[in-house]
Amino acid sequence: MRKVMVFTLIVFSLLLPMSAQEDESKVPAKPLQLTVTALYEGSNSIGHLKWRDMSDNELGFEIYRTQGSEEFKLVGRVGANTDNYKDVVGKYVTGAYTYRVQPFNGSGKGEASNEYTVWF
Repeated sequence: MRKVMVFTLIVFSLLLPMSAQEDESKVPAKPLQLTVTALYEGSNSIGHLKWRDMSDNELGFEIYRTQGSEEFKLVGRVGANTDNYKDVVGKYVTGAYTYRVQPFNGSGKGEASNEYTVWF
């Protein structure tokens, strides 16, 4: 009986850390339904982003923006369980800006959201 108990404990202790490691090694799920609304506060043009947080293991989200043919640039970061962000683009801004949101955790970055273009 004692040998069976020891064997069971050894097997259980070996399996438990593996399952915990598998959970920690998953990158966060892709955020869904990104939308951006153009807001104006005084002379500032602001992109108000909203999305659906589909992950339960993110450390936060990175906010990316581009204009025209430029590469996406990181413009902000928010913590876990956040589903919105206000990006102050600048004063008296005109033109189209495209955004995307990407979740991250200790294992890396998850897939980015849809891209959304807003006009100021």
